Amino acid sequence: MKNELKLPFYLAFQSIRRGRKWTLILTIVLMAVAFINLIFVSALFNGIVQGSNQQIINTLTGNVYMTPKQGTDYINDKDKIIKTTENISGVKAATSSFQIPARIEYDSRTGRWPILAIKPTEYSKVINISQKMESGSYLDNNDVDKIIIGKQIAGGKDVELNSSSLKGISVGDKVNVIFDNFEKIFTVKGIFYTKYIESDTRAFITEKALNNISPIMTNKATTINIKTINNKENDVLKKVQLQNPSLEAYLWSEAAGMMKSTSSSFASINALLTFVGVIIASVTTFIVIYVDIINRKRQIGILRAIGIKPYIIVSSYAIIAAIYATLGILLGSLIFQFVLVPYFIANPFELPIADAVLNLTWFEYTARVEIVSWVAVISGIIPAILVTRTKMLDSIIGK
Repeated sequence: MKNELKLPFYLAFQSIRRGRKWTLILTIVLMAVAFINLIFVSALFNGIVQGSNQQIINTLTGNVYMTPKQGTDYINDKDKIIKTTENISGVKAATSSFQIPARIEYDSRTGRWPILAIKPTEYSKVINISQKMESGSYLDNNDVDKIIIGKQIAGGKDVELNSSSLKGISVGDKVNVIFDNFEKIFTVKGIFYTKYIESDTRAFITEKALNNISPIMTNKATTINIKTINNKENDVLKKVQLQNPSLEAYLWSEAAGMMKSTSSSFASINALLTFVGVIIASVTTFIVIYVDIINRKRQIGILRAIGIKPYIIVSSYAIIAAIYATLGILLGSLIFQFVLVPYFIANPFELPIADAVLNLTWFEYTARVEIVSWVAVISGIIPAILVTRTKMLDSIIGK
């Protein structure tokens, strides 16, 4: 009995050792390609979703944000709230903004876009607009007559919302910002481009400029944005809710809007393509192993003729298939981790909403390892069973 348990491993080893090396290499490469196809699609869609989510966090809301309660217009004493918020465990930085009801005029063109008054240095610790300047420069804290605007406001060639923009305004141009009972000329200091339309349809002036225009707005805000340590969003949300019961606190995902539907669509497409990838891997593996077994049909007949039981032969091919799968998965993993991932980090997918890199979770990786392994073993067992059920003499003479 003990020898019978060892025999499938011996037969599998001898089959691989005596087989054609190029056939072995080609089989492993095909298995690697099938495995890469499975993990690449998931990693790509994960990267797109993650990139889109990071756009919301980095350019719009931060990880957590607070707003006034319904029926209240402003957050009062915002400097004190920011200071106490930054002392919460898990918080990296906090900042505020004041959204101004105003219009921007340039020549004969005009439009109403969100204009936010910020402390530029403080704001850049949470929201990365300062890193997205396409032309010109970011605001300084003491700027009182400068404004930076998103590319969707500036307009120009290849701008998605050019029809409703200021049609190609440039750095150094002057715009008239019309508040409720006041208007002021600002010089465009910079134009930023985040690739996230909701962020690129905003403009920024300094808090100092707003206080000069309307001193009554000093130390008030409409939003407080918080940047958290990784994986601490929910903890921070609970703490700021307890600490500021007079304010509304939300996770960044509450501001995702259309991106929630987009992410859900990507997840559905990912599931569909993964299923297709499994079918392709199954068919590829089955064909490769089936051809290999058919070429060894006479050998299998001889083994049966000398008394080797069919289940031992079937087991040996299950082991061979498992070896093919293991080597293919190892090769595919190495190519993915050390070739594809670094390449797309250096050359990310440039999409209209974000630059995406490959991102594969450990759970998804292990799930696909199991899929390919089971597909390979089943693909080895089925043709082996079919061959061992043919008449022994027909197998030996190659019928």
